[in-house]
Amino acid sequence: MHFVAAAFPAAAGVALYGWRAVVAIVLVVSAALLSSLLWQSIGARGGQIRLVHVGWFSFLVALMLPAHWAAQVDAAGYGAPWPILIAAGITLSVLMWILGGLGAGRIHPVLVCFLLLCVLYGQAFVANRVLQRDNLVTGDLFVAPLPDAVPISSERWITAIPPSSGDAIWRPNAAEILGQFTTGAGATDPRTWTTLDVLLRDRMPPLDDFILGGEPGPIGAGCALGVIVGGLFMLYRGLIDYRIPLLIFVFAYLAMAILPIPVIITDEPHYRWLAMRVPEVSWQTALTFVHYELLAGPMVFMSFFIATSPSVRPVSKSARAVYAALIGILTALFQLYASVSYGPYLALLIASLLTPTFDKLLRPRPLV
Repeated sequence: MHFVAAAFPAAAGVALYGWRAVVAIVLVVSAALLSSLLWQSIGARGGQIRLVHVGWFSFLVALMLPAHWAAQVDAAGYGAPWPILIAAGITLSVLMWILGGLGAGRIHPVLVCFLLLCVLYGQAFVANRVLQRDNLVTGDLFVAPLPDAVPISSERWITAIPPSSGDAIWRPNAAEILGQFTTGAGATDPRTWTTLDVLLRDRMPPLDDFILGGEPGPIGAGCALGVIVGGLFMLYRGLIDYRIPLLIFVFAYLAMAILPIPVIITDEPHYRWLAMRVPEVSWQTALTFVHYELLAGPMVFMSFFIATSPSVRPVSKSARAVYAALIGILTALFQLYASVSYGPYLALLIASLLTPTFDKLLRPRPLV
């Protein structure tokens, strides 16, 4: 049932990023399964490894990676990126052996594997290509006009007139733009300034592109609708607790609305708490910024498919509520002041380490 649920975001990713997404998934899963056959025969830990678990976890890792890694061209100065996909599968199998199958000590192997890849190949994660809607599934991400040849359109991807040539289009990475703004990386010259309103109006795509698809991103997080449908399927089948994704969304939303963000950037960012109370920032602009933060990163995917895993979530309902609230707050902190791309995963890793404490302090009390 978990595989069936993950098929929804996977199918959306294949449609948006084409056959390279399929190749990326196959390389990661195959490398993990083949290397696990070796680790199964090593020691007592190897006996705890099950191929079905390896297949599920490697499928999740593949959905967290960009499709453009399935290529033989240079990616951000790292050379041909396709060997990274094989290395990701092998690394996951090693981590599952070290952590004891599904994971001991509430450490999820998928999170550790992904964050390790971020440390080693951070810039290679930045995706800038998505297929044109006339070339879904069968198109090639690398058959696209040059970035300067196609002006950035403010129209929705699903209705905009596509370029006349190429299978794909080049688009700025929205998560990267948001991260540069909130961390103040764009602060350079006091004569050039950017406000929150200008950022959302001139540099960000329509929100519809994050919901229906059309924005570059990881294979499994490129279409929020596909992720949500897969999550609702798991809720319908009783596989996950609705409290976890719901409370993650609520607390992340509130924290992002309250925490200080730049309202203007000149030679340095000017941060303000509760930006909607600033006269220059309307409440519509402040809430729209929060919506972009929630949809541009992998928070929705993380909330449904990883945070709900029995290996990391607490046992009792009250402990799960605290656990989810902590993930939401940490997600807001890491997205705003570290990275939109890996902030939710780092937040989940920290919260999962506290799961035994939550279970101990908030365990169910007997009636007599």
